[in-house]
Amino acid sequence: MRKFLSIFIAAGLFFSCQREEADAPFATDTDISVLPNTETKASDNGLLGWVALTGQTHISAEEAQETALATAMQMREVEGIVTKAPLKIGSVEVVKGDTRKPYVPTKGNAKPEQADVYIVNFANNQGYVITSADRRIPSVLAYNSYGHLGDTISNPGQAILFSYMQAYIEEQRAAFEANKEKLATEAEEAIFKQLSKERQAELIAQGLFDKEGKRVKSKFEPDEGKGRKFKNFLCIEPDHYKEDIYIYGEWKTDVIGPLVKTLWSQENDYNEKVSMQCGNNKAPVGCVSVAVGQLLAYHKKPDSVVGRKMHWDDMTKIDSGDMFSNIYSHNVWNNSTAKEDIQYLLAHLGDNDLLEMKYTCDKGSSSDVDKALHTFHQLGYKDAYVENFQVPKVISEIKKRNPIYIGGSDIVETYKTGWWIFKTTHYKYSGHAWVIDGYMKRYRTVEMHTTCDSPDDFLHVGEEGFSLVHYNLGWGGYKDGSSPYHGSGWYNLGIFDTNGDKEPSNAYKSGVKGNYQYRVKTILNIK
Repeated sequence: MRKFLSIFIAAGLFFSCQREEADAPFATDTDISVLPNTETKASDNGLLGWVALTGQTHISAEEAQETALATAMQMREVEGIVTKAPLKIGSVEVVKGDTRKPYVPTKGNAKPEQADVYIVNFANNQGYVITSADRRIPSVLAYNSYGHLGDTISNPGQAILFSYMQAYIEEQRAAFEANKEKLATEAEEAIFKQLSKERQAELIAQGLFDKEGKRVKSKFEPDEGKGRKFKNFLCIEPDHYKEDIYIYGEWKTDVIGPLVKTLWSQENDYNEKVSMQCGNNKAPVGCVSVAVGQLLAYHKKPDSVVGRKMHWDDMTKIDSGDMFSNIYSHNVWNNSTAKEDIQYLLAHLGDNDLLEMKYTCDKGSSSDVDKALHTFHQLGYKDAYVENFQVPKVISEIKKRNPIYIGGSDIVETYKTGWWIFKTTHYKYSGHAWVIDGYMKRYRTVEMHTTCDSPDDFLHVGEEGFSLVHYNLGWGGYKDGSSPYHGSGWYNLGIFDTNGDKEPSNAYKSGVKGNYQYRVKTILNIK
């Protein structure tokens, strides 16, 4: 199985998150609408049935660009982002397996090769969208309002996300293939209901359907590579078939968050009060400390941490005209108490009776999910608990306006001790911890009209959509969104529902393979 990236996911492991510091923003704003009490369900089976029936899985680069532009323009509107330059596509790249290359339109009647995704970067660092190149996969896999997705990833959290993305793509395809026969049969039966009584009688007489309209012969019958022979009974004569026309409804978007309005990081003034000296600097505070600290700042409690009163409102104050707060916000930087509160908080969360951070100068500073949970309990969040990543629980927490702690790790070294069958394998880990703080659902109706040379048109209606969650990756960022982007943003909700090994890929220069034999861990009910 081909994969983008390689990171090992495990529970209770040390998260050592080191990088070259480069502050970057993420796309945020306040709520746009209140989600309904019951989850809106996208009727994907209707569309997937049509794909199974026709065999048309490919999404063109032109359609992908339209999807990317529509997604970005609507999201920028709901996020309240105003820019001087109009939104234009700067580049389109095609990703297949571990290859990534610029999109070049095919000439003549050449059939385009099935790809995995398109990377659509907008001009002037105004963000990017990763769209599906395959109708068996949800149409949008990642979206960011700022920056540019280059070919190298320095953010370990983003690396984890991309390593899962290709596995998600492969598993969606496998699930479709396993159910293709059933999906196509259901689509044929839906078509049968639209036929005239006379035509239905003919097909029943041919033994293709029973009197209740159920398909009798359910084997696939390829029609010159165009899918099953549904056209043979949809149109009275096969050569009467003309075309399929897709008519798309307007996108509807429900958004909660991003809830966390701080853009804190591990170094560059944030680590001023860390005890370990590293030349002229201090050791990074660590991604676990940043994730926990930002969640405490969101809830604005407890009143004091390790003997110092926290002035939460001042620590998180957003300057006029900005969307976020960081240590360099005018109202924070010029308030010595607020600035030192942030520095003190991030440093002392690492104390031995809390996160018990393992500070280093060159390999990052580390802690683990169990110590993060212990810290929340010690600071008054008594009902918080650790859980594997589960989509329903993630959605439920965000709807309750409770941001979520999440962490994942990769193996950086293995070694054995002991002898023969008594040998024990030991692992050293590295990884990242960050925050889930937003949920978005987009959906629209799709009408598929099949036309014949006869007066009749046949209509097949479905709904397509996708759900994204917002990750604040704790990688800092400028409050006005003016710097290059380093990963915090919206990612498809389903990509962590994958299993098996995650392979490396040239597509993102990701390094060596990691074995994700454990699931990503979250801390829920932080309130």
